[in-house]
Amino acid sequence: MLKQNNTGVDYMLVVHWSPVNNSKNILKNGINKNQNGVYCFPITGHFSIDKWWMKALKRYRKDGKKYNGFVFRLKEQDLPAYFGHFIGTTTKDKFEKPIKTLYDLGKEIQNTIIWRIGESTLQSTSERLRNDLDYIQLGREELQKRPKLYTETLNDAAIMEYILEDYQIVISKSIESSRIIRVIPPTREFGRVLYKNKKERYLEE
Repeated sequence: MLKQNNTGVDYMLVVHWSPVNNSKNILKNGINKNQNGVYCFPITGHFSIDKWWMKALKRYRKDGKKYNGFVFRLKEQDLPAYFGHFIGTTTKDKFEKPIKTLYDLGKEIQNTIIWRIGESTLQSTSERLRNDLDYIQLGREELQKRPKLYTETLNDAAIMEYILEDYQIVISKSIESSRIIRVIPPTREFGRVLYKNKKERYLEE
């Protein structure tokens, strides 16, 4: 999820979801932060998980609105940030943003995956009910036994959705319109992402 371009600058591709009727304003003025910042989600490359928040917003808000996804490169300048479960970090909540670097953000996401790998080792045992276990350590021990397991987990859409559903990134700064590199419409296949110069095709959906 964490990328490095030819100039050596690290970034992470993320998506911010907003109602379709906000699209013209976002493409003109950018993604404006609310009192907590800008809410987004890391791009994983899996159809189901990358569109998870679009489906969740429609389900939770029940307002009949469709949502477009605005993809941008999250950079260190956008931090500090929060990464974790959405409970307690809604737009109405006050919370800390302890993540100061992209490296730390990548480690937080990685540890979440390793935590779930550790949890899965006790899936069918009574041990999983204990609250004193270090699941990250258990996950690391499992990865030492099965070095390919982490990559296999990343490539498994169903497992990744289980791990990252309900999770989000909240960054501190607004995003300028020039930084939006792709728009994901709500009614077409995810792989057919639309670039800004084709905006006439999706703004009215």
